[in-house]
Amino acid sequence: MTVWQDPQTGLEWQLVSPGEMEWHQALEYARTLELGGNSDWRLPSLAELESLLDRTRGRSDGRPLMRDDVPFRDRRSYWSSTTFEENTQCAWIVMFDGAYLLSYPKQNSYAVRCVRG
Repeated sequence: MTVWQDPQTGLEWQLVSPGEMEWHQALEYARTLELGGNSDWRLPSLAELESLLDRTRGRSDGRPLMRDDVPFRDRRSYWSSTTFEENTQCAWIVMFDGAYLLSYPKQNSYAVRCVRG
């Protein structure tokens, strides 16, 4: 199995991350990805990445956990396709080690996980 369909959103997610890359490289990677017989993959929006979090429960510090039904359980930081409005040289990431939502320069390298749907 190379993809997972989220029962809550209907989105299909790439199961295995290709690793870390800069934001523009991540956009190009997603644009050219062929996986599971499909070629309409893209970098997820900030809201789509956030949908993987369970905001009904949290760790002792109050930060939400990743939903139990999500099969990829790493704690890396992932690029979203969402540019930071106040500084367009930055884009939003979700740090799954603590569920932080932060913006960082697009030339930084973070993990990539593509989505479709």
